[in-house]
Amino acid sequence: MDELRKTNHHSYDWLKKKNPAHWSRSHFSIRSHSDMLMILEARGKPILTMIETVRTKIMLLIVKKKEKADKWKGTLCPKIKKKLDVNIKDSLRCVPSHAGGDKYQVECGPGSQHVVDLVQNSYSCRNWDLTGILCMHAKAVIHVKNEFPETYVQTWHTKQTQIQIYSNFVSPVRGPKQWASLSNMLPILPPPLRRPPGRPTKVRRKEPDEPQTTERLSKRGVEMRCSKCKIIGHNKRSCKGEVGQNIPEVKRHQVGVRTQQEATPSQQEGTLTQQGAPTQLPTAPTHQEAASRQKLPLKRKSTTTTVRWMPST
Repeated sequence: MDELRKTNHHSYDWLKKKNPAHWSRSHFSIRSHSDMLMILEARGKPILTMIETVRTKIMLLIVKKKEKADKWKGTLCPKIKKKLDVNIKDSLRCVPSHAGGDKYQVECGPGSQHVVDLVQNSYSCRNWDLTGILCMHAKAVIHVKNEFPETYVQTWHTKQTQIQIYSNFVSPVRGPKQWASLSNMLPILPPPLRRPPGRPTKVRRKEPDEPQTTERLSKRGVEMRCSKCKIIGHNKRSCKGEVGQNIPEVKRHQVGVRTQQEATPSQQEGTLTQQGAPTQLPTAPTHQEAASRQKLPLKRKSTTTTVRWMPST
């Protein structure tokens, strides 16, 4: 934060007002989070139809995950195995040093130094705490101890755990036509429908800090600098400075009146001295004045022909 304050003071003030758990990896929660997006398609339907749509999707998803997990080879999930292999390759440039007990000091280049504790399963980089996968610093220590890295991966990334999770299936349900009817009970009617004015909204309410659109970046917090007057706070379109002042549009019939009003006092005195009295400069007629004037007859070309007499010889 001290380095950021030296580089950009505005960014430092903005991050200082935010909760570090929302932007700093050192304050991220290690609890698992899951955003269920299956209701996006069914949330606009009636209650029973929405519940049935979500239930059917979950039933098909569990069966699909279970069949896929049975075909896996090895003790880890395929994607987790690929990430672990990348960390194993990166651990070749790390140099671990034994600090006593199960604590090690790992150096990965100048200025990059981390602490690894295999008993507490804690690393100063916090990658293992957040993902459950060994980082390259811990892999370098495990290589020194001549142990298998798969044993230090969290259990929820193993094949056996995934099979146990998806072993409980969702039971199928009969349709409404096969439901048992109760003749001794009155039918439960829905509440009276009161539709509010306007079109119903389907977009969820966003948080204050959440961007309104994800297609383009927001201009919030960006300082606008005018390319004409070089002043921060506006652009050249709304510039009102000396260089970029907005001259109002003047109509044609107002040109003569504006010219007379903008004349200097010396020019007005010279005009009064020469003519003896102020005279208004001729102005162009307006549309109403031009329409009220009497139209002159059009001059048509004469169609008469002149015949010259030539004496006979």
